[in-house]
Formats: sequence, C-alpha cells, structure tokens
Amino acid sequence: MGFLLSKLLPLLLYPLGLGLLLQLLGLATAPKCRGRRLQSSLWLSSSGISLIWLFAMPVVSRQLIWGLEEQAAALTPQTIPRVDAVVVLGGGLRPALPPRQGVEVAEGGDRLLRGVQLVRRGLAPLLVASGGRVSFTDNDPAPPEAISARDLALELGVHADQILLNPSSRTTAEEAHDIGKLGKKLGWTRVLLVTSAFHMPRSLASFRQRSGLTVIPVPCDYQLPTRALFGKPTAGSVLLGLMPDVQALSLSSIALKEHLGLAIYRLKGWS
Repeated sequence: MGFLLSKLLPLLLYPLGLGLLLQLLGLATAPKCRGRRLQSSLWLSSSGISLIWLFAMPVVSRQLIWGLEEQAAALTPQTIPRVDAVVVLGGGLRPALPPRQGVEVAEGGDRLLRGVQLVRRGLAPLLVASGGRVSFTDNDPAPPEAISARDLALELGVHADQILLNPSSRTTAEEAHDIGKLGKKLGWTRVLLVTSAFHMPRSLASFRQRSGLTVIPVPCDYQLPTRALFGKPTAGSVLLGLMPDVQALSLSSIALKEHLGLAIYRLKGWS
C-alpha cells in the first residue's frame, strides 16, 4: 500500500492532476456560492486551466528539461574510464508480450543501448541490467524489466556471462542500495551509471549516497539539443511555443517529477 501511495499522491501535484483538481473544486463549489465566494470558485477553476496551459507550453517545458539535462551534461567526464561494471537503470523497454515479437525499445530505451555500447567498447567487463516489476494489476505476466534488458542485450551481442541482473528494485533509491550491496559482494570500486539525462541528477545523488561506490555518470536519452543548437526563434516558433502541447505537458511533468523526487530523497537521506 505504501508503494502504491508513493505513486498515486504525487500525481495530484503534477500539472495535469493539480490543474484538474482545482477545476473540480471550483466547479463543485460554484453552484452554492454567491458574491465573493463565487469569485473564489471561478478563480479556482481558472487557476486549474491556467496551470495546465502553463506547463503544456513548449517554451516552459524546454526550460525545465534543459535545467536537468545541462546538469547531466556538466557531470559527464570528457573521457570515460574503464570500470568494474556498467549499471543501466530500468526504464524504456516493453516486454516481449504478444502481439510483440520480442522486447521493444520505447522512450528511454537508449539507456540499454548506451550500456551495451560501453561494454562492447571494453570499458567494463560486466553489464548490470536493473529494474523490477512495477505493476498494480493481478497476475501481470510481464517480467521484471531487468529480464527484458538482459534478453535484448543478448540479442545485441553481449555474452550471457557478462550480464548481471538486479530484478527486484522498483525505485531509484532501491537500485542504488541493492547495486551497492552487489558491488560490495563482488569487490567493485567504481561503476559507470547509465540513465536518461533528465534522471541523472537524482540518480547520481542517490547512488553516491547509498551505493558506497565511486559512480561515474554517463547520461543518454537527451530530450533536447543544447540551447545553442536549438535554432533562432521566429514568429512561428514563438507562437507555437506558447500553444498547449501534450508532449510539452509530458516533459514538464517529467521534470517536476525529478525535482520532487530529489527533494523527497534529500529529506529521507537517500541523496
């Protein structure tokens, strides 16, 4: 129940959930109100609409994502050293369930592809495929994501004896703790940490706090090019940047999730 609540409650703080909640409160109280109370109800409803519109604007979502991805880029070493293992955090794979013909790569699947690339370049002898099963349905046939990651890594040419699994961790904090225990058992000193760039600030802080390993970040899955390469604004791009867009709302929510997650991790001493 605690894990379920940890997934449900933040949804009410993200733009879509909070915006809809404000609108519902305004609509629910409006028929019973007059005068100033009616104005307050209308204010609640309009605030909800404005909140969703604000974070659905590409110009806003870009700033939020750039803020995280620029941190990740600044943390990345120019020369990636040899280490004991490459740790690929879960995210971005769809399990091989019908009608799929095999494991499929979704948004964030660059994590595994980048990890495989690093191992095949000889920068580490081992690939740690991480990710547990996060499901709230009964009898879900999907395996833990680490299993899907292993299966795809094998297809991409990584040898079975080069792959280790961490299939039980459901959160980044759990991954940091569990992989730290695995590394201590196997005598590791340093690892490459591979995850999406927007996720790297939180995951790196957690791994450095909880794993006991020297952690070298290798971010991937950048959502945007650097500001300098994004292009010069035009009247059309400015107008589109102010219009609500579902992908922009998703990116804003992702960025806010990372900031909220990092704040909670710091309060709990996990980062």
